[in-house]
This record gives sequence, structure tokens and C-alpha cells, in this order.
Amino acid sequence: MQLRDFVKEVLTQIVDGVRDAQEANGGAFVVPAGDGGHKYAEHPRFASSARIKSTIVDFDVAITAEDSDKAGAKAGVKVFSVQFGAEGEITSKNSTISRVQFAVPVLLPESKRAWHEEERIGE
Repeated sequence: MQLRDFVKEVLTQIVDGVRDAQEANGGAFVVPAGDGGHKYAEHPRFASSARIKSTIVDFDVAITAEDSDKAGAKAGVKVFSVQFGAEGEITSKNSTISRVQFAVPVLLPESKRAWHEEERIGE
């Protein structure tokens, strides 16, 4: 998998997971809108101001750069994975494994649920 595809997939799944959690019933409000300036618990990877909530997604990825004599092989930086079973294919390749670390800031999507209007249990 290309590194760019891996990063895109991870970030997309994080945001999709937040959105899925926002839609789930069960009493919790994930990244609520209109929180009236609520002070959230201190956390070094989360920030909140006005209506914007953000976090940092850290990546620490092992990548490979390969030279291959296989016809049609595409060059590029690939996320390292271990695969077994050569299926009788003969290739010659040199690869170098490196680590890359980086962080991506993400503005979290606000919940569309109106937490202040929903019926409160026990009232």
C-alpha cells in the first residue's frame, strides 16, 4: 500500500468513526456542538476553542523503498507489511526499511444532535 493511501485511509476512518459514534444512541455526545464554552478535561492532544475542536493524529510508520527487476513494478514509498507465499514467482529486489514519524492536525466534525434539546433520563 502506498504511504499516501495509508494516511488517507487512517484519517478517513478516524473521522468516519467519530461521525458513526455521534449518530449512535446511548446517551453520549461525541464532539457536541453548542457546548457553551464547556471546559473539557486537559489533554495534550486535544484543543477546543469556540466551536472548533481538534486533535493531533500521530503516525509512526515503517516504510520500504524497493528496487525490483519485476516487469511493470511501480516505484514509490510503500507502507511495510509482511507477506508470505511467493507462489513460485522469481524476482530480485533490494529494499530498505525506514521509519517516518509525523503528526497531522484534524478538526473534528461536530455532532448534529442537539444535546441540550434531547430528553434527559431521570428528570
